[in-house]
Amino acid sequence: MPFDGALSARRMNRAMSDESTDLPRFLATGPCAVGRTVTLAPQQSRHLAVVLRLGRGDRVRLFTGDGREFTGRIEKADAEGARVAVEGELESMEQPLAPLILGFAPAPAQRSDVLIEKAAELGASRLQPVLCERTQGDRVRRIAARRDRWERKAQEAARQSGRAAVPEVGEPVPFDAFVRDAPEGLRIIATTAASEPVWRVLAQQKKAPGTVTLAVGPAGGFTRREQEAAVGRGFMPVSLGPSTLRVETAAICLLAAVVLWLDGRGGAAG
Repeated sequence: MPFDGALSARRMNRAMSDESTDLPRFLATGPCAVGRTVTLAPQQSRHLAVVLRLGRGDRVRLFTGDGREFTGRIEKADAEGARVAVEGELESMEQPLAPLILGFAPAPAQRSDVLIEKAAELGASRLQPVLCERTQGDRVRRIAARRDRWERKAQEAARQSGRAAVPEVGEPVPFDAFVRDAPEGLRIIATTAASEPVWRVLAQQKKAPGTVTLAVGPAGGFTRREQEAAVGRGFMPVSLGPSTLRVETAAICLLAAVVLWLDGRGGAAG
């Protein structure tokens, strides 16, 4: 039987993926390729050297945040800049979903941190802070300053949950700009007004869309004008149940419902 190099390579990648399942994972933000040595960022380096107490020669997994993963061996366990020699590329085991964009009105401090963390774990591809009519003025001033923190939260959630891709955290935008620029695909806005339950709206869809855009509002919900503006741009209003939910709870509930629906439909458009 002739040697099939491509098939052999795929089998080798799968074997490497199986063997590396239990290896500690770290985000590599610089260029990553087999044969290169990468230096981890300080946060990742401290986790490697101080928290996990790994040392020279220990094997690890690296993910780049754009869907690629590698195996490597530690060359230097330094809390400020650990170095890892990249040894092999892994076949991604992550099931692709349609791109999921979550527009959210930021909540106070730790509540937004929870939203970012859980949305990253669930599979959001973009987390978009949205400034609404009911967003409090003092909160608007703080949102931009918290973006770096949210990016770190998203990176850590992706590392912990085994995702190969890290969701992008966008710059804050006005609500009208968010709905105007929403890409083609399924668009959903969570409202407190009488509307169809989210499970029913999803069940009515004939096929999985290319992109899903979701919107959850601030304390007090979206204004009537904002809801009308969203509906005018193709957003479908949905109910998330009989209770009034905080923004982080609503975001997690809505995202989980859509992820499970997409997973049941095969994830990608079709």
